[in-house]
Amino acid sequence: MTAALQTGADAIKVEAIESFFAEGGTFAMLRGVGAAQLETLYAQAFGFYQAGRLEDALTMFKGLAALDHYDARAFLGAAASYQGLERYQEALPAYAYGAMLAPQDPRFCLHAAECQQHLGDLVSARSGYEHAQALAENGEQGGLAKRAQALLEALPQKESASHAH
Repeated sequence: MTAALQTGADAIKVEAIESFFAEGGTFAMLRGVGAAQLETLYAQAFGFYQAGRLEDALTMFKGLAALDHYDARAFLGAAASYQGLERYQEALPAYAYGAMLAPQDPRFCLHAAECQQHLGDLVSARSGYEHAQALAENGEQGGLAKRAQALLEALPQKESASHAH
């Protein structure tokens, strides 16, 4: 095959792949990984998380996020694993991406706010807690709204304490 034909063939392949992803395709679809297999992998990752095997959970959740970049749960799991490992800065992009996928889910805002608080960004933490509380009150997660409120009420004390030092 001549170089010109090879270049043309490569361009067609690139165009087909771009079209596949633009139309909602995922790597799981591309590799033939079915929904049942993804659920099994998710259950294993969640089991690792619950058992405190956070590095293993993180690896699994990141793999799931790569396979299906539309699965908000995978991003929540990866972010929560980062947070559990006290890698707060790394958790934030995963929470942000998950929040884009599931904008009505208050967990992303709440946990991102916790990370912001650990990083010392109390203004962003306050905003996140307020947003999480509003989402939770409008949704079906009253317990989460109460938690956001409690964290929000505790925040001024921490803001005052940080200004005192």
